[in-house]
Amino acid sequence: MSNAYARTLFGIAACFNILAGLPLLVATQPVAQLMGLQMTPTAGLFIQITMIVVLMFGWAYWMVGRNPVRYRPYIVLGIALKILVVAVIASHWVAGTIPWPLPALVACDIVFAMLFWRYLNSTRSAQALTQLH
Repeated sequence: MSNAYARTLFGIAACFNILAGLPLLVATQPVAQLMGLQMTPTAGLFIQITMIVVLMFGWAYWMVGRNPVRYRPYIVLGIALKILVVAVIASHWVAGTIPWPLPALVACDIVFAMLFWRYLNSTRSAQALTQLH
């Protein structure tokens, strides 16, 4: 896959993380209410900390898009994080502890995880050749 593909895929992933993380970071209470999440001061703290991590992963995806060889290890971290986030949020939704808006948003993460995996596998041999030189 080309560098243009990497720029596009990881650029979109970066934008998604920013659009998902920034509203909950800067307007935690109203956005959480829109999503049907129960708010306490402690919940707000953990939501904000989590959104900082989401934004930092957005930055990491942007870096991968700019230099996919150098930042290749971030792809594996991104896949793992996205799968774990989907699993945790889906389990809460199935248990009935959260309403549908958050799982609907996080469903995009499984798509990104699959696209990241596909990119990682399709560029494995090119990565090995680059390391030999």
